[in-house]
Amino acid sequence: MRTGTVILFICGLGIIAIIENSTFDQMSQRHALNVAAVKAQQQQQETQKLQEQQREQEQRAAKVAAEQAAELAAQQAAAEHARYLARYTDNSFTRKPGTKTIAVAVATENATWNSDMSGALVSRFKNDPVQLLSSFFKPAFVSDGLFNNAFDNSIALFNKLELSKSLDGLLLARERVRYTTNPSLENVITASMELDVTTLPIGSQAEKRTWTFTAAGAGFTQENARQQAEERLIKQIANDTKMTLN
Repeated sequence: MRTGTVILFICGLGIIAIIENSTFDQMSQRHALNVAAVKAQQQQQETQKLQEQQREQEQRAAKVAAEQAAELAAQQAAAEHARYLARYTDNSFTRKPGTKTIAVAVATENATWNSDMSGALVSRFKNDPVQLLSSFFKPAFVSDGLFNNAFDNSIALFNKLELSKSLDGLLLARERVRYTTNPSLENVITASMELDVTTLPIGSQAEKRTWTFTAAGAGFTQENARQQAEERLIKQIANDTKMTLN
């Protein structure tokens, strides 16, 4: 009996040892798995953190690039606008304090600048208490078609040219001429000319005013006929008492 008991006891101890070893192995495996899981989680968190940092860096870089692009675009737009203003206007004059400043321009039917007629209008109002500028607009203002838009009182054009910064109004005139030939008078050419004159306020609610002058000239060439018609119009302007800049 003792021998059997001893054997059973020894077998029991062996079984217990086996069970303990198995349990230890299982615990070791679970611990290893837990450690691996923690490390994997930490690595995932580190990866996410790095990805977030990279995204933030990319966003900051994109923001800086967008700001630089916007600044460059603004600089280019400002330079282009400055070239636009320089092509059509001359702001090198000095405004007289307490005096209204008015720019004068006259265009022919061929979109060319008429300096003689412009000078006639300046002379007509030279005694008025205003500052008249016959050189504020450059010839391209007429040749590029801006004059016609201005004559039609284009507020958008006035704003784009920033006229309110320099002027109180415009004095514009537009010529129209029609030529006819008379065979019974040795093909003498007649130039029938009309001159529409208008005043346009800048930055005020005053109404525009318009006057029309007509004259005819004769000659053996269109140039001579036109010149005579213009001379007669200039005399009419000099003797006019109806136009006013008030």
